[in-house]
Amino acid sequence: MVLELEKPKSDSIWDDYVPIIKDRDKYTVYLTEQIDMPANYNKLIHLLNNAKSHEIVDLVINNGGGIIDSGFMIINAIHTSDAFVTAKLSGTVASVATIIALACDTLIAEPNLSFMIHNYSASIGHQKGHELKAYQNFTDKELNKTFREVYKDFLTEEEMTDVIDGKDIWLNTEEVQTRWTNKEAQQ
Repeated sequence: MVLELEKPKSDSIWDDYVPIIKDRDKYTVYLTEQIDMPANYNKLIHLLNNAKSHEIVDLVINNGGGIIDSGFMIINAIHTSDAFVTAKLSGTVASVATIIALACDTLIAEPNLSFMIHNYSASIGHQKGHELKAYQNFTDKELNKTFREVYKDFLTEEEMTDVIDGKDIWLNTEEVQTRWTNKEAQQ
């Protein structure tokens, strides 16, 4: 006989993988854990999909990145949300977390920011050779196309090519804020 212990229940919002705090018409969302499986973002996606135009969503991002599919789900919800979405960046913001930040309506780069952009990384499970090749070709083509769309007017064409070729780009607070301002001016 196996005795299963019931997990202690917590009423604390801070125990959620993605804490969401509401104060009147403003939501503060903490993306401070690695971007993980899409199911961890269901509440956030629901919030963004159902937010009203007078509501504000602040995404507090201090995150080293993670699963790109979850990032795409989040940025798609940001793009279609009626709320005004702000990225508040501090600490390290890297990889897919940068893509989420750049999808927002505005961006605030806090002091001591380390913002890192790199090309995708992936691992492929146990598949037949032709499946691996087809998946790699598709992924490389689609992610590089998306990369160029996301970082357009934030990185130069030369920087985008360098990153696709394997170079990492590190930016500090001032560099991120200046590039964001320039990106907004282009739109």
